[in-house]
Amino acid sequence: MNNKQQLIYDTSNKYHAIIYLKFSCVIIFLLLSVNSLAEQSQTGFNITSPVSGVINKVYVTEGQSVKKGDLLLEYDTHLINSQLSEVQAKINFTRLNQAEAKKEFERAEELYDRTVLSELALQQEKISYRKAMAQYASIKNKLVHAQWDKKHSQLYASFSGTVMQVLSYPGQYVNNQYIAQTLFIIQPE
Repeated sequence: MNNKQQLIYDTSNKYHAIIYLKFSCVIIFLLLSVNSLAEQSQTGFNITSPVSGVINKVYVTEGQSVKKGDLLLEYDTHLINSQLSEVQAKINFTRLNQAEAKKEFERAEELYDRTVLSELALQQEKISYRKAMAQYASIKNKLVHAQWDKKHSQLYASFSGTVMQVLSYPGQYVNNQYIAQTLFIIQPE
């Protein structure tokens, strides 16, 4: 491997490490947000949902006892499923794009080594390949978000207790973009 190829290889590995680090940060953020879903109030714990969306069905009423793992509510999943399908299609497309960009970059390296291609043209192919890699990594992150939303489209009791207040209803839009809405208040046993 010549110096040029080694430099490109080292740069590529650093790029992959940065993408991996960003992906890991997203996962950690999502895990931390799940751990803060119940906040204690004077009458019990404020139960919120980690996702935004339209509530399809509420399964509990005030005064009802719930056990850990009982289904409290579910969201309408039409939009969530649509977003998941869209992201999966984009992953397939960007994977193909990335593979094609890699082939073109490797071809450009070969031509450059034979002095048929200018350094500028080689750098342009390198940039195209990097862009394709970045797009693929970005779409993979969006897939994590879409899968996470799908997984959390149903809200379950995280502990046993009595439902003190139901602050949600079918058709309600829950917007947790800036602050989580309280959907239930549950007094633990």
